[in-house]
Amino acid sequence: MEAQTKKKLNVELIQVEMPAMGDVSCSACNIVHRNLTSAIQDVQKLFNKLDCEIIFKKTNIRTVEEAEKNQIIASPTIRVGNLDFYPRHLGDSSEEREWAWNGLIMSSPDKESLIEVLLKGYFEPKKEKEKNELSSYILKHLNKNETPEPSCGCN
Repeated sequence: MEAQTKKKLNVELIQVEMPAMGDVSCSACNIVHRNLTSAIQDVQKLFNKLDCEIIFKKTNIRTVEEAEKNQIIASPTIRVGNLDFYPRHLGDSSEEREWAWNGLIMSSPDKESLIEVLLKGYFEPKKEKEKNELSSYILKHLNKNETPEPSCGCN
């Protein structure tokens, strides 16, 4: 008899680095990371019964090419299996985000919503990803990252 292999659900938090703000991430991404980690801990008990392990990974995007390769539209993006969950940026210069889930609009996804996202992502069928344009918010931060600093120390 063949040994059954445990199923895996890949969960990834993808965010754009914010070096212009003096950090790799922003407070909004940190809140999402905290709530997502807590949601994963809560649902892992259920997923154990389904013989499924949740594999969590955090990815920092540093260039436009990395953003395009990862096919993200906004930052942060939560990718659960084949499901992408991401906010709408309210402006190019604003750090405000709007997350929409099941008719609710939130400034940041709460743990309960993220539990639902994890469950939906588990059942989401694989489909061809559409090529979407990066938000101007992401391009603003990534273009700042790609501006070379003068090596002579002059500014």
